[in-house]
Amino acid sequence: MTIYQGYDLAALDIQYDIEATVDDLDSYRLEYGALSDQILGGENIQLDVAYGSSPLQKMDIFPAPESADAPSPIVVYIHGGYWKVGDKAGYRFPAQVFNPKGITWITLNYRLAPDVTLDDIVDDVRSAITWIYHHAADFGGDRDRIIVAGSSAGGHLSGMIAATGWPSEYSLPENVIKGIAAASGLYDLEPFRHTSQKEYLKLDDASVVRNSPAQHLPRTELPMLIIWAGKETPEFIRQSRDYGELCRQAGNPVATLEYPDHNHFSLAREYNNAASDLVRGMQKLVEGA
Repeated sequence: MTIYQGYDLAALDIQYDIEATVDDLDSYRLEYGALSDQILGGENIQLDVAYGSSPLQKMDIFPAPESADAPSPIVVYIHGGYWKVGDKAGYRFPAQVFNPKGITWITLNYRLAPDVTLDDIVDDVRSAITWIYHHAADFGGDRDRIIVAGSSAGGHLSGMIAATGWPSEYSLPENVIKGIAAASGLYDLEPFRHTSQKEYLKLDDASVVRNSPAQHLPRTELPMLIIWAGKETPEFIRQSRDYGELCRQAGNPVATLEYPDHNHFSLAREYNNAASDLVRGMQKLVEGA
């Protein structure tokens, strides 16, 4: 019996078992961790800055060089891990690419399932943006030039930050975010009511609607970069393509970028290449902010 996009339960579970698409997942974690360790010790770096009371409600801030004449634009990166694992510490390394371009790099943590709900996780990342907006001047950042990026679950959370309506609930301007770069995101959560993720996400009809970016599109003028890897499963690729097309049809300026030779986990290597299309695409978002 098909239950979603023509898949039966067994086939759907395979589509969303993204870790099974690679044989050496730990090697990527070690690679990104080692790259991130190399940039520690620099001036003005602020680690484990709290934006809430939970031990996981913290961020790392890598300010742009102080030589800039004006406050620097800010890129906020949200890690993936299917909302249950992951850590900001493994994604510090892009600061060595973005800082020389005059951009502040921030990577943040959030509370994880099953200890909290997806509603709580979405609240965490929105609360982090609120903290950054109100404290940007403390680290030389420009609160009016915030770009949000993320991969996998972080791509989903970037989409939830791009959604309209919530900024007023946090006493923020509706256009607080000036662009998003979402990679390999999960924008329609309906399949996770059926797959193995249902055990820790505890989704129901209402929470699927509340937390699916595909049902809460951005304001129409928000620039977007949607990225995916060619070696991901067809469902992961479809999620990115469909979300990008939904936003484009709604009037958003959407650029898409596919890396045919990358898998879900190797894609982050492009953040370490100053000449990559991904970095150039994000710089274009910054320049338009």
